[in-house]
Amino acid sequence: MKRFQLPTAMLGLTVLLTACPQPATPEATVSLSVVLSGVNNAPVRVTNTTSGTVLFDGALESGKSFTGLAKGAVLKVDPGSVNGFTTPAAQTVTLDTSKTVTLDYKALAGTAVQQNRIQGAVSDLPAGSAISVLSQGSEVDTNNQSAVSGGALGLSLSRAPSVPLGPLLPTGTAGSCRFTGTGSVNPNVALFSRVSLLSSKLDYLGTVTETLVAGGTVSGSQVARLYSDRAATVQGTVNCQFPDGATLKVDIDLTLTAGWNAVEYAAGQDQLTLRTLGSGARSVLKATRAPGEVSVSLAGPVEFTSDAAVAVAASIYQDGGYTGQISLSTDVPGLTIEPGTVTLTAATLSSQGAQTAAYLRHLGLHPQRLDTTLTFRYSGESNLNLAPFQIVARDTAGKQVGNGYGTVSVTRPGLSVMLCPPNAQMFPSGTLELSVCASSVGGYTGAVTYTVAGLPAGLSAAPVTATLNGASYVTLKVTGDGTVKPGTYPITVTGTSADKSASATGELTVRAPTVNLSFSGYELSVSQGETASIPVMVSTSNGFSGPTTVALTDLPAGVTATPKTVTVTPGGSTQVMVPVQASASAALGNTTIKVTSPNLDPFTSPTATLSVRPARAALPVQGPVRRLAQASSGAWITTDGAVDSATGQYQYQVTRVSASGQALTSASAPGSTSMRLISTGDGVLAVSMDGPVVATLVSDAGAITTLPTPQLGGVAAMSSSTDSQGRVWFVRRTDNAGAATYSMNTWTPATGAVTPVTLNLAGVSSFYGNQNFFFSPNRQQLVFLAPGYPGLIYRIDTATQQATKVDTTVQASSAAISDNGALWLSAYNTLSRVNADGTVTQFDGVSTGQLTGFDLSSSTTLWGQDTSGVYRVDVSAAKPTSTFISLGNVTGAALNASGGLLTVWSETYTGASSISLVK
Repeated sequence: MKRFQLPTAMLGLTVLLTACPQPATPEATVSLSVVLSGVNNAPVRVTNTTSGTVLFDGALESGKSFTGLAKGAVLKVDPGSVNGFTTPAAQTVTLDTSKTVTLDYKALAGTAVQQNRIQGAVSDLPAGSAISVLSQGSEVDTNNQSAVSGGALGLSLSRAPSVPLGPLLPTGTAGSCRFTGTGSVNPNVALFSRVSLLSSKLDYLGTVTETLVAGGTVSGSQVARLYSDRAATVQGTVNCQFPDGATLKVDIDLTLTAGWNAVEYAAGQDQLTLRTLGSGARSVLKATRAPGEVSVSLAGPVEFTSDAAVAVAASIYQDGGYTGQISLSTDVPGLTIEPGTVTLTAATLSSQGAQTAAYLRHLGLHPQRLDTTLTFRYSGESNLNLAPFQIVARDTAGKQVGNGYGTVSVTRPGLSVMLCPPNAQMFPSGTLELSVCASSVGGYTGAVTYTVAGLPAGLSAAPVTATLNGASYVTLKVTGDGTVKPGTYPITVTGTSADKSASATGELTVRAPTVNLSFSGYELSVSQGETASIPVMVSTSNGFSGPTTVALTDLPAGVTATPKTVTVTPGGSTQVMVPVQASASAALGNTTIKVTSPNLDPFTSPTATLSVRPARAALPVQGPVRRLAQASSGAWITTDGAVDSATGQYQYQVTRVSASGQALTSASAPGSTSMRLISTGDGVLAVSMDGPVVATLVSDAGAITTLPTPQLGGVAAMSSSTDSQGRVWFVRRTDNAGAATYSMNTWTPATGAVTPVTLNLAGVSSFYGNQNFFFSPNRQQLVFLAPGYPGLIYRIDTATQQATKVDTTVQASSAAISDNGALWLSAYNTLSRVNADGTVTQFDGVSTGQLTGFDLSSSTTLWGQDTSGVYRVDVSAAKPTSTFISLGNVTGAALNASGGLLTVWSETYTGASSISLVK
């Protein structure tokens, strides 16, 4: 027998051909069976993709077989959707043999969410639940009610709610909430996030919440019903800030129809989410049972005008269906209730308690309740007036199961007393005048002795007797011997006559002896990398004696303080110096700090301003610095000059110093009492202005060059640096017959040449100082300010000497211009930017002092100075921000070549000059 070698593909379709000698007969056709699982009927479409023929398209019941199909045909089975079930994925099969396709439909969790109906089985449904209504807080909707039956809920919403509608979004500007977003309209809405369950007798039994199991965007979110008076689309956020500091953020993404809407509702501690639900949203219903408890409500006050009993109508309510025997009592000694016990049965079941009473009144319903009369008796001797007092309900085991509140007054003929005020304070070794207000009741008169009880050991008060006729005001003097333990003590003041008495309670707080702290220094400051001492005065006036620890708090970043312990005695003050240490990177600026102690009077909070100043270095010169100029590295300075005994000339020592206080260059230059330092970029000009001008160039290396004498004339203003061409700009004053005229000029120090500049200064009447010229960092552009009102402002190209007037009425006392021509003006507390189109934008409240210029390493940082510190101004943002760094007495400031501002300043008291690099 011949054996055939079969292809691998045929092994799955037949058996080995061992029944020789018969040949294999291939199967001519195959079949496809489609079977439903989970449902009995579903829409199905079956397509032969090989031939493009639709074999079936319709409702399939249980299953169907398709026979006579060509072997190798490819069929696609597309299942359709069935309500309440998942839709299986489409399947494509190749019929190399007969096959079966199973379409597995699985039931979805929960129930499909409906816009105007809440429906489904309710887990943990309280027994006796019969009526369901929408609710939110104390608001309920009485227009839409439905019966509860068979453990399921079916609440239809067919009418507008009974509660008033309110706007969805906040309106006006006076409230605490603001909306950010978009809205087609602002609809009036009512929102309900739960369903309340009532018994057939309208007892409150619990609530039902509808929780999303599909279609939600926030974990654990619920379904709420929102009624809108119109269609609206709202997207955005409502942020609320309440007076008590609490906040609320509401995220809204709603597309509302007019009428009832089902929305996603997710409430957190300070956040709420409201979103429109998609068509695939599904939910489950869960009930929360109301706790069983009792509420007692009195129809009126309990008023005793004699020893006779007082009867008051009362209603007893059973929240959560509570039944059983209860006992009634009060929290007022001597005040009793009859009957002492009450039996509550299902027949009297009712739920109109403190909260549910308001709830059911909203429904406009009057539920059954136990209406009774409670009789009160008072056996106390004293008159009283309490609002409220408590009625306590207990079960047979003595457990409190509810309460109620009322007011009671006892005004039998006699007297009434009260502490006025009811709370008082004193120190252990002090005295207190305890005030007692007494009044006659029912025309009573007579002598009354007043005493106070409850005073702790160490305090005493002598009785006081006074005649009462209408009203009186008595003072009991409480004296401490210093041994009483601080704390709060309940006290009772009693007024006693021959046959009457009355009492009132209050609290006496004995405060621990305290110390008083105050900062005693002036200009409290510390520099980066240094230690300083902060003086604090410690005193006491209330008996404190002994050691106390003084500490500083609220210190800025990088600053620490070492607490100090000091011993104080009554009647005196002690100063303690508290060390503070500032790291090299401590935050610069002014900070409000506090001084504290474990024994500090809690009603005080002493504060002071601590200035953290930049790291400083002492200058290698004697005496105060008088002049300062920018250098290629460091800064040029001079102190007061002196007469050289050898030459008889008045000389100035011109020194170039580094940021660390080192002398880099030092040279003597002839001068006078009117000396100017003018920066040249690679040196400095020392110019004596008294008499004939004497100009000396000091190079960075210290070389001295006497320059040609320029014919400057009367100088009204002069630049503090040369321009990019090496020229000094100045304004010359010329007097003609008592009238002064002004003209602009340049001076070339190397040659002594003075060249006029065409610039109209007509109308200028005076000049002040040398702050009229402001160069760009590359010294190619110059801003010139002429004083007066409105004054003149010119932008000048120093290479071409072309001047352009800045046409503005904005006042400016200083200016700064960048290399690319960005122009800023400053005056008083306003910083202004001159825009490219000539307009001027003003920024109020941005302080700069006198502008020094743009930082040489940052085109978005401006520097300024005043007599007490410097300003770092960031102009990169839409609105510039200014930071003030306090220094002391500022002599001057110059831009540092590698960035930052070199500032020379001195301490207020010592006068010693220092240099600091502020960045």
